[in-house]
Amino acid sequence: MIRKLVDFQLGLGLLKVFCLGAVLVTYSYQAAASDSNAATVSNETSKLPITIYYETLCSDSMVFITHQLYPSWLRREKEMKLRLVPFGKSWIDERNNDSPVYHCQHGPRECELNILHGCILEKLPFNKAFPVVACLMKNFRTSFEKCIESHADKKEAINSCSKGQLGGILYKDFANQTDSVHRPLPFVPTIVDDEPYNYYEQDNWLQHFDRKFVERYEAKYGTKL
Repeated sequence: MIRKLVDFQLGLGLLKVFCLGAVLVTYSYQAAASDSNAATVSNETSKLPITIYYETLCSDSMVFITHQLYPSWLRREKEMKLRLVPFGKSWIDERNNDSPVYHCQHGPRECELNILHGCILEKLPFNKAFPVVACLMKNFRTSFEKCIESHADKKEAINSCSKGQLGGILYKDFANQTDSVHRPLPFVPTIVDDEPYNYYEQDNWLQHFDRKFVERYEAKYGTKL
């Protein structure tokens, strides 16, 4: 009987209830077992979402990615959840559903490169894809063959994607994502964080991306970078 009473008291000791303001937190064996999962979720949610809507042959996109976005991402990769959407002010003529026609602000070659960028992002993990994209965006003369050298094993899959059905599916999705921001985009590149698109904030993002990112991150998470 004494043994059972001790076991019961120990069992009660394993269940503690803490009240923080109006939030009731119950801690038990089950909660303890999920601590590691909670830490993982915390790490994921501490990344600030940033989406860049750009065009591959747009000089403003090239300058922004080369001199602002890529250097900032290299410093803040752990805090930045970056997405790239290579579509810009393009549009898709779908009157013939069997063979949609792509139109791009800087001509047919830009459409081909936009789709190629989409396939790079599809076939490589982002931390490997973005350096390839950044390499291609350095200037108008950089080649895919040169920029993909470090991932030559993926070159054929990326080329097949860009020339096949998957490339078209990705491009249609980029069109929908871009249209959901603003149709057409007032300016390319367009930068959107976790808040609704704000046209009047674009100049700050374009000219002072890293500073703006730090300000937004610290305001959201209360953590100094």
